[in-house]
Amino acid sequence: MPYLDIWMYNSRPRMRVFLCYFLIFVTFFVFSDIMIDCYTKALYKPMQDYQIQTISPHVTVNLAEASYANGNIKGTIKNNTKETMVDQYLKFEFYTQRDVNVGVKYLKVGTLYSEQEKNYELGFRYDNVASVKIDVIGEDEVGKTTPEALEVNPVIGPVVLIKGILWLYL
Repeated sequence: MPYLDIWMYNSRPRMRVFLCYFLIFVTFFVFSDIMIDCYTKALYKPMQDYQIQTISPHVTVNLAEASYANGNIKGTIKNNTKETMVDQYLKFEFYTQRDVNVGVKYLKVGTLYSEQEKNYELGFRYDNVASVKIDVIGEDEVGKTTPEALEVNPVIGPVVLIKGILWLYL
């Protein structure tokens, strides 16, 4: 029995070439996916310094990470009062290591009924962010802001972008 003479490997030259290209593609795809994931994890550093300046509603931060140029924050907000919250916003103030305010973002909470919990996710593009202050404000305070502060950047990393391109290619 010759070497590699199995049912899926035919001795015809075209099948050999196709199988070699297929194995090279799968190997490259797996290797690049692992390397991109390792690079992304090394790029983002967790933010340990965040302040939640509200008691009601209850705001928690599950993930706060930042790189040199951008970052994201994920968490939950729970209405722990007996009243329904309408037209409330989460206000995120971003600071550098020397407490210089580099930007403010607002995230609309929407309607939050009593004891209801919602997840939130915010992407930001500010340089050298070391800490964040989170507060809940009303719609009247948001009316004074710029449209850039109300714009929420989607949290898309290089891994998701390359996976999307490869998915479209296949």
